[in-house]
Order: sequence, then structure tokens, then C-alpha cells
Amino acid sequence: MQQTTSRETGGRTDPSPGVSVNFLLVALLVCALGFAIGGGLVEGSGAAFAFVMTSWVLGLCLHEFGHAYVAWRGGDTGVPASGYLSLDPRRYGDPVASLVLPVVFTILGGIGFPGGAVRLDPQALRGRIWPMAVALAGPAMTLVCLLGLVILYHLSGEDSTTLRAVLAVTALFQGTALVLNLMPIPGLDGYAALRPWLPGTWQALGDAGARHAGLVLTALFLFSGAFSRTLFRVSLRLVAEAGIHPADVVAGYRLIRLW
Repeated sequence: MQQTTSRETGGRTDPSPGVSVNFLLVALLVCALGFAIGGGLVEGSGAAFAFVMTSWVLGLCLHEFGHAYVAWRGGDTGVPASGYLSLDPRRYGDPVASLVLPVVFTILGGIGFPGGAVRLDPQALRGRIWPMAVALAGPAMTLVCLLGLVILYHLSGEDSTTLRAVLAVTALFQGTALVLNLMPIPGLDGYAALRPWLPGTWQALGDAGARHAGLVLTALFLFSGAFSRTLFRVSLRLVAEAGIHPADVVAGYRLIRLW
């Protein structure tokens, strides 16, 4: 997700801050867990859970980086000074709201709950195309993550049943995040992509609703079974069309359960 709030940058516009050590550590952990699971070096729910959750954090960083990078290219010169281009997970919002709650909802509901956020300056973006491109850049990175997981799933041997199951459920979480973020609901990327083309009064209403998007989504997940089931079915169909067998998704769910 993105937040369109103005911010002071102090004139710092270093365009190449470099990839953060924190992101590299997360990426290294994902790779190490994947090799260990695939090679049978580790077993059990703990390793599967750790792989899925670290992969989720990795995808979240890439999602928010997509927003930030396109915003920078579109004219928001304050982005580099904010550290968003470093892919550091600490930069993308409050740790509880941006990381802890999404992880909890992902596990409890099997849903890729959108968590990160970058604060951008909408006044710096030129025209209507750039704001729309910024909004869609995050889901585009989520799609890249999903495709990468699908490729790894198909490259893994059929004998690697545990690895295939873990990759399948991880891909489903990215699929749900993609579908959810593209919904035209205020506070989500789908609405942000449409916002530049809406009348001013509609924008004002949508912006007011966006401030409570987290509460609305939480309520939908907790109290609306129809919403969660529909989102799950659409996402499952998406990954199934990509060649991931639903039985592997179910097996992945069982693997990451810690209770």
C-alpha cells in the first residue's frame, strides 16, 4: 500500500542508497531455508512456517519498493532520503501494523494481508499517469514474486513434496495479496490507481475512507466469512491457473500450522 502524505526531505536526494543489510539477511534466510527444506536437512512445521513468513516479509519489501521507485522516477525526489529504496523492512511503516499484524492474519486466515506502507508526496507526481503507475507498481512487484514462486515450484522435483507444498502455500499468500491490493477499496492500491481519474468530491470521500482502511479490512476478515472465502477461492484459482496443484496448497497449510 501507499500513503499520499507530504513530507519534508531536507533537500537530500541521494539516488543510490544501496540495498540494506536487513533485506539481504532476510533474502539469505529465505534461500537457506528453501535449500534446507528441499534437501531434507530440516523438517517439521517450524521450518515451513519460518520459510513462509520470511518470504512474506521479502515480498512486502519488494512491493513497497515498487511504489517508492516509480514515485522517485515520477518526480518525488524525497524518496531516496526516506530510505525506501534500500529495501529495509524497517522503513515500510510501523512494525506492528506493517509486519506483526499481517503475519498474524496470514497465519490465522490464510490471507496475504497487506501490511507495508510508504509515505509519498502526491504533489510531486506529474499528471495522472504517474500516480496511477505508482499505485500499480506495488502489485506489479507482488506479481513478480508470485511468478518467481511459480517457477521455483515447477523447477522443484516431484520427489520434493515438502518443498513443493511450502512453495505452493507461499505462492497462494502472494496471490491473495495481489488480488486484495487490486480491489478498488479506499486505502488499497486498486483505489489509488483509480483516484486520479475520479471527480474531486469522490476523491475526498475515498480519502476519508482510506484513513480507516485498516479497521475496515480487519473487520471484514474477522466477521465476514463470505469476504474471506471469496478472496481465498479467487486466489486459489489464480495460482491453480499458474500450474500449482491445490493439493500442494493444502499440504502447505498443514505444514505451517504450529498448533
